[in-house]
Amino acid sequence: MDSYSCDNKFKIYQPLFKNYTRHFEQRMVLSPTQIRFYHFYMPSSYTDKTLFNCVPDGCVDIIFIYNDTDYCVEYLGTPKRRKICSPHPGHRYFGVRLKPGMFLDLGDVSLAEVTDNEIFYTSADLKIDRFIGRLMPLESLDDKADLFMREFGDGLTDCYLTEPVKYIISRVNETKGGITVSELASDMCYSERQVSRLMRADTGMSPKTLARIIRFQNALHNMLKGRSPDILSCISELSYSDQSHFNREFKEFTGISPREFMHYYHRRNGRMHIFE
Repeated sequence: MDSYSCDNKFKIYQPLFKNYTRHFEQRMVLSPTQIRFYHFYMPSSYTDKTLFNCVPDGCVDIIFIYNDTDYCVEYLGTPKRRKICSPHPGHRYFGVRLKPGMFLDLGDVSLAEVTDNEIFYTSADLKIDRFIGRLMPLESLDDKADLFMREFGDGLTDCYLTEPVKYIISRVNETKGGITVSELASDMCYSERQVSRLMRADTGMSPKTLARIIRFQNALHNMLKGRSPDILSCISELSYSDQSHFNREFKEFTGISPREFMHYYHRRNGRMHIFE
């Protein structure tokens, strides 16, 4: 089996995602591949002015949004910078987050088309009424995850990715985003243009963009898990050129500075919704 298929060590944090939810739970599974399941409720008292902040993570979320009468399905592709999403008050959410490069096609759309995009399908667009009917009465996240795997597990495949792109994603993750396009090209005996073209065709991202995202996610991991005692050590470990470079990328991806982020996190006693 190729190294990409075996790689379940991706950091996929969303520390600003769905902060104003009720009954939030999450669960990670590592077989047949790395998947994060989560669910929550969005109270009807919330308005469409309540905003979600989504940060780059390299992943695709497939989110089932439903109430007692209807449903829609959202494909939320990784943004390339901080993205603001709108809520659906009065609805329940069941989300499936796939590791970078993984995809499940329910609505005739590709991974490259979903990247940096939100695509919604209504109940009239998809033929999954039976799944939604079985999902609605379930309360347990484990039961929902098991239902999803029974219904769609066979469709979870990365085989549409070319072998070179699998290698690129795996190497970028292995190096925590510290590898350059030139180094990838040298490893693969390709030109830099070929490496970028193959990556964009399969994923809608350049290798450089993926490396920035993977490096940022590892920085989040170090900061939130206390692996780095201060921001400067985080910078040196992850090959940021200097503190200004780190601050600039962090703010582009979150909308706030690293110090503001940590202040907010600690003020909330660490109870932000984090995909660990």
